[in-house]
Amino acid sequence: MKKISNVSIRAKLVFILSLTSIIALFIMSSVLFYTNIDNAKEDEIANIKQLAEISSINIAASISFNDEETANKMLAALNINSHIMAALIYDQNNELFAQYFHEEISLSKQSKLVINSSSLVLNYDVILLNNEFVFSWEKFDILVPINNDDEIVGILHIIANTDGFREKLENLGASLALAISVSLVIIFLIAYPFQKMFSNPIYELLSIMKKVPANRNYNLAQEMQRNDEYGMLFDGFNTMMQEFKHIEKELIIEKDKANQANQIKSDFLANMSHEIRTPMNAILGLSELALNFTFDKKLHSYLSKINNSATDLLGIINDILDFSKIEAGMLEIENNSFHLFNDVIDTVIKLSENSVAEKNITLCCIIDPEIPQFLMGDALRLKQVLINLISNAIKFTEQGYINVNIQINKFTDKNIELIFEVQDSGIGINPEQLNKLFKPFTQADTSTTRKFGGTGLGLAICKQLTNLMGGDISVTSDFGIGSTFTFTVLLGVQSKQTNIEIKPKKINSSKSNSINILKDKLILLVEDNIVNQMIATEFLKLVGIKVNIANNGKEAVEMAFNSAINYDAILMDIQMPEMDGIEATKIIRDRIKDIPIIAMTAYAMDEEKQKFIDAGMNIHIPKPINSKLLYKTLEDWVK
Repeated sequence: MKKISNVSIRAKLVFILSLTSIIALFIMSSVLFYTNIDNAKEDEIANIKQLAEISSINIAASISFNDEETANKMLAALNINSHIMAALIYDQNNELFAQYFHEEISLSKQSKLVINSSSLVLNYDVILLNNEFVFSWEKFDILVPINNDDEIVGILHIIANTDGFREKLENLGASLALAISVSLVIIFLIAYPFQKMFSNPIYELLSIMKKVPANRNYNLAQEMQRNDEYGMLFDGFNTMMQEFKHIEKELIIEKDKANQANQIKSDFLANMSHEIRTPMNAILGLSELALNFTFDKKLHSYLSKINNSATDLLGIINDILDFSKIEAGMLEIENNSFHLFNDVIDTVIKLSENSVAEKNITLCCIIDPEIPQFLMGDALRLKQVLINLISNAIKFTEQGYINVNIQINKFTDKNIELIFEVQDSGIGINPEQLNKLFKPFTQADTSTTRKFGGTGLGLAICKQLTNLMGGDISVTSDFGIGSTFTFTVLLGVQSKQTNIEIKPKKINSSKSNSINILKDKLILLVEDNIVNQMIATEFLKLVGIKVNIANNGKEAVEMAFNSAINYDAILMDIQMPEMDGIEATKIIRDRIKDIPIIAMTAYAMDEEKQKFIDAGMNIHIPKPINSKLLYKTLEDWVK
């Protein structure tokens, strides 16, 4: 039945019609065959019985006068019927009186026939009740009484083979087989076109159903007019198609509204990011510059607190923007090559060094040596999760340690699932608060929020990012003892691995290295905001860089094309009057292919960064300006 259920409806209809006809034909043929068997048997017995009765009348006198010779001669006349194998006459004492055997009957078979005949004659009364004959597939046994003057003087036993009967049956079977074969062909020839009455409307409807999604035409079935159940089906299909058409229109409208809302939200986030980062650039940049020239301890302390608070505020702003992008579905995970230690762990440790040193706690990182060095994934987002967890651990740990353990969970030729554990000896988390820890805008409790601050978005972002990277995050904690945050990520494994020996590096100040490398380089700063011009210029002069300033993109193009001056790099703002940074970059790139053009702007969202790269810029530095990042980027790109 399973095989039948998977074939086409046409095949099913032909099969059902043919099977029904075959069953009916088989039943009719069986009845006809068995009826003809009885008729053939009765005809054969009637012929032999008639011959036996005639012979018994002629033989009656011979038995009465005990004339065996005459009786044998009369029995010999039975050879006119080739199917009679033997004829035996028994007297009143059931003694064999005369006999006849067909010339082809052997002596041994004659003996067996006589023995069987004697046993039948003894049961003559029983046989008489059963129409005076015994039938088997091999022979007929017919017993006829021999009467003389209404007195039974003997019994005539005629034994005939069934060759004629079986020949009739064979002829009948052959005729029926031929009739059945012809009938099956006729049934199939009738069933196949007949099934089209049922299957064609269904196949026509299926064809229309396939065309509807491709053509978006919901009126294809309206021409199918019928007055039977198929007509009802088509009417229902038409009604459903019209409903789908109506629903599609509504969905298109709603989709357009959703796209517009997402675009508005995306534009709002981009604008908000830009507008917030612009004044933050002034606060962070000027406070950092002032710290370099302030020797009064109290004033230095004030400026340091301003700078730290601004940095914290920038972190909160970044969290809100990241969370908004995740909620809007605009954050995508990249899949690029990176070195686990050099590109992720080393950076995370360096960013955490100062905070760990201030609290006098230890930070230790242990990496399973079996982990391949070169992986595929989003190193930036992986760093973001680790920095967030380590920053939280530092925030809530007054003394003791923070341990980072990285182990293999699953490993194949192409993919690896890593387990990251960030364990601290901090204040721990109340068990009642564990379940809601990764929900947005929540922290362990309100007292924690008052004491340590924070938006409560960090862990929610970590959960979203780990999910996007094919993993998840969880936490275990003993209140008052410490916490362990565990997360997994699924990363690709590069086919070629190059062993890089990781050695301790002597860390010098970024400013000292940059002074040696960047001194006397000439940079074109393209910036329309006077405060931003001053901040960027001062940062660049601190490491010996010479700066020329263009107030907009138009001036930048003119100054870049000045053959008398060769710039080592261009720092390009984006939003400017007269000509923006993207248009200016495209014009400059048409003539100058090798000059590094670095976007330095408050536009910091990923999709915006890609626009800058597509326009011909080499890399992006977000505002507020991070002096270390600025120097490092210039070191990488300036020849």
